[in-house]
Amino acid sequence: MSKTSSATTFDNIWGQPRRTMTADTDLELILVDNARLPLAFWRKNFFFKGGRNQTFHSLTQGQFPAKADPRGTHPVFALKPIAGGIGFRACPCSSSGGSNRWVNKNTKLLHTGFAMDKTSYIIDRIPFTVPASQAETLAFKGEVSASDIQTRQQAGAL
Repeated sequence: MSKTSSATTFDNIWGQPRRTMTADTDLELILVDNARLPLAFWRKNFFFKGGRNQTFHSLTQGQFPAKADPRGTHPVFALKPIAGGIGFRACPCSSSGGSNRWVNKNTKLLHTGFAMDKTSYIIDRIPFTVPASQAETLAFKGEVSASDIQTRQQAGAL
């Protein structure tokens, strides 16, 4: 018997160790409809539901929602990460317009195949920071493809 085959090692007894899952290599495994994603998994153009109006009101210093039921909710659109991973710039969405960017009803989102149940206007003039402690309170619905974001210029050209 050779020296290498008779040596008792961890790998000989237990087999090769499993690869550690990371956000960079295994994102598709966790991006399912209604997932509660930690901030480390957030990306630009992610669409979430369940943003509480009362929370929006405080995060936007009272700018949004102007008249909505404080117990209600609005969707959230992810804009960009904040350096150091301390938060994510996001904005509310609304079905009542007032924005130059929107996602049409029935648009299928990436990762989940979720079809938008109504046209959702991206209210990016009222951005706010989602802190890491609040990220998992939102329900992931999917990623909006950049080509599925409509703008006033595109709509006028049609």
